[in-house]
Amino acid sequence: MSTTEIIALVATCIGVISFALVITILYKNYTVKMLFETENGLRDIELIDMMIYEGEKRVQRREKTFSILKNVLYYIFLVLAIPFLGFAIYSRITNGVVMIGDSSAMVVASGSMSEKNPSNDYLLTYGLNNQFKTYDLITLKKVDNEYSLRKYDVIAYRNDKKQNIIHRIIEIETVNGALRFTTRGDANSATDSYKPTFGDIIGRYTGKRIPVVGIFISFFQSYAGIVTVCSVVYCLWSIDRQNKKLEFAEEDRKEILEQVFDLPSMNENTYQEMADEVQSKIYYQGFCYQFNDKGFVSKTEMSEEEKKEFDVTNLTKIEKDGEKEKKTIFSSLLQKITKKETQQNKEGKENEEDD
Repeated sequence: MSTTEIIALVATCIGVISFALVITILYKNYTVKMLFETENGLRDIELIDMMIYEGEKRVQRREKTFSILKNVLYYIFLVLAIPFLGFAIYSRITNGVVMIGDSSAMVVASGSMSEKNPSNDYLLTYGLNNQFKTYDLITLKKVDNEYSLRKYDVIAYRNDKKQNIIHRIIEIETVNGALRFTTRGDANSATDSYKPTFGDIIGRYTGKRIPVVGIFISFFQSYAGIVTVCSVVYCLWSIDRQNKKLEFAEEDRKEILEQVFDLPSMNENTYQEMADEVQSKIYYQGFCYQFNDKGFVSKTEMSEEEKKEFDVTNLTKIEKDGEKEKKTIFSSLLQKITKKETQQNKEGKENEEDD
């Protein structure tokens, strides 16, 4: 690997691993918060609503269908991803060639065989139309002996730089008693500088190919691809682990709620009534301000009953004295004492006037 490739690989690893860690840490913090709220009853109304919703038959059917679909998609992903990853890793170990008996598969890494160059007139003369594109997955057949190879066969071989080349034979000659094969890509106008011998040949192209599939295999073969796949697997495992913890906590809390509430008789209206009760109220200048956990709900004028109830039960009262506001702390007992003192003072003044 060159210095630039090493730097790119390190940067990719740092970026992907950091992203995976951030995702898992954020999701863990979210789960910890949800666990705390679940275990301490802060999500009870939400859980009761969930239980009422899940109790409906149509919802049960929908949930069952969704569960089956989710499992099917999950196993389809495994069926597709695991073979790709296994093929890619094995292909990397075997220098890009996967042998199965006397057959092999190889990913096309360039576009040198993707089209017909006008200078290669033999392609038109002999009707050679077995071209393939970059990232196609092609199949090769092992060659038994060098004399079975013919002019214009497409072969895969390894050159003097240990690179895999898939080109067409355009000339066969004997050099120092050994056959040498001159090759050229159909899209190229020049022949390859290296002329392989029979020992360099990996196999002959069978004409069978699978388009585009090679792009996934090439990605999985790269160091960046391996790091990315491992990071994704770690994220999925971590998230699934946290989800199971939350699910167990929710189920435990639901069991407790089922023992306390008569859930079969509850409905959406019951939930709304419970939700309405979970509100904070502030009384100020004859108005009632209502808030819930999401913020401000409404502002309504106090009724006479609310005013009487407020005077008797509330401990805090906000009053406006001229341009200033003052807060008066009082209780029902203090009210009674104050009223009694006021009455006594009034009676005292009346007696003084009579004298």
